[in-house]
Amino acid sequence: MIREVRSTTFDASGHSNETSMARLMISSPDVLSNKLTFHWGEDSDKFPLTFLTEGQGEQGMFQSNTVEYVLPIMGRISFADTMTYTSYSGANTPGLGGAAFEIYMKTNKFTIQYGIVGPGGVRARLMTKGESVEGRGYKYLAQIKDPDPTAYIPLTALAAGKVWSMTAPTTSESLSRGNKSNVQGPGKLTNQISFNRYTKIIAGNMANKVVEFEVPLKSGGTTRLWLNEEMRQFEVGVRQLNEEHLWESEYNRRSDGTLVLRDYDSGEPVPEGAGVIQQVKEANYDTYGYQLTLQKIKNTVSDVMDGSADNGKMEVVLYCGDGFADDFDVAMKEDTISNGWQLAVGEKMVSGGKFLSYGKYFRQYVDIKGNVITVRNLELFNNGSYAEMQKQNGEIHPRTGKSLISHTGMFIDQSVYDGERNLVMVHQKNQAELTGVYKGLAPIPPSWGAAVGTMIATDEDKSSYEKKYSKGIGIRRIKHCFMIQAVLD
Repeated sequence: MIREVRSTTFDASGHSNETSMARLMISSPDVLSNKLTFHWGEDSDKFPLTFLTEGQGEQGMFQSNTVEYVLPIMGRISFADTMTYTSYSGANTPGLGGAAFEIYMKTNKFTIQYGIVGPGGVRARLMTKGESVEGRGYKYLAQIKDPDPTAYIPLTALAAGKVWSMTAPTTSESLSRGNKSNVQGPGKLTNQISFNRYTKIIAGNMANKVVEFEVPLKSGGTTRLWLNEEMRQFEVGVRQLNEEHLWESEYNRRSDGTLVLRDYDSGEPVPEGAGVIQQVKEANYDTYGYQLTLQKIKNTVSDVMDGSADNGKMEVVLYCGDGFADDFDVAMKEDTISNGWQLAVGEKMVSGGKFLSYGKYFRQYVDIKGNVITVRNLELFNNGSYAEMQKQNGEIHPRTGKSLISHTGMFIDQSVYDGERNLVMVHQKNQAELTGVYKGLAPIPPSWGAAVGTMIATDEDKSSYEKKYSKGIGIRRIKHCFMIQAVLD
């Protein structure tokens, strides 16, 4: 029986014109362009982590033989320690007249003969070695340096939780004795690789189906083969989801090393590594409310820039959504106006001759040391999966109307230290990207790169294109990165 693909139509208007032809579906509108228009853009510049590491060769990549990998780290040498207990209260005047006074510190880092400086700039010299006291840390005797006979150590400087720091040792001119020096050992950060797999299945003669409009090819030119567009969407989707995973993934291994997440079919564990957001958030994280201030930006930049690369310059990029970029701009303008610079700002905002243009935006900040922070839009925070979920659920910022995650800023240190990039892609050796074709009777398109033959792997009239990745992201100096986001009550 012949299948009816379009039902018979009838026009009773009594006359024929363009309207009746359209009603009978025997005419079609002129096509403005035969080339397919992508309403959501060409999907470029949406994958900064992928592009940042793809073109860097070995410098931007790290191969791991196992799922887990560790990063040896060395923290900054510190001479500070924290008070754990005080034996003074009330009207006590510790150190008065040069008398020895007690301090209780968390560790035995402090060294006899060294100087110490405490809250308010009060200074003393350590007279004894640290003595371990159960429940109180280490007890030292110290002597105030101020020669004033009425000087003493304020009780507030000796309260538990206060931090003191060592200064240079001083000794007598003769008959002095040696002291000791401290050494700091390295630590380790651990993370793991995630495995991502994607499948594209076609059936029948899909590889050769032609459509009435032209589809652009990756290599240039156009084609009317529809599968080329389906594969473009597949590849773009894979890149977007991989990029999102590198940012948003969360470490899922327990402290005892076990993995609870398991594949339902095989029962095998499913590892997921800590992405950029989780790594940075655990190192340096802050929030702001309805409006971002310039002072908050200054404080954040000061924390990020507290260090330098081996060439003396730091390459820090501020990745953010449109919401944060708008907050950044407003913070700058509010500060300039509050300082009485309305005229200067007004001249920059409005330009043009016959037709006026309004709109200039702050996209850089230069700190007091001359370091430049440049704002770079991260499409993930605007139109990624999480942002789309927030929009659909009404989780939007009341001032901008954008998703809340769009009001997120990520200061990422992309400098080179000792010849190595601070931000690297990690993959399992020989498993960075695997591609395979599961061939059935369905014809395979040339873009799959599989040899065409009579051997098949399934008796079904379908074929599948398989992609598997092992990916993780490593940040060597995480302390030079910072996350800040709007949090509304």
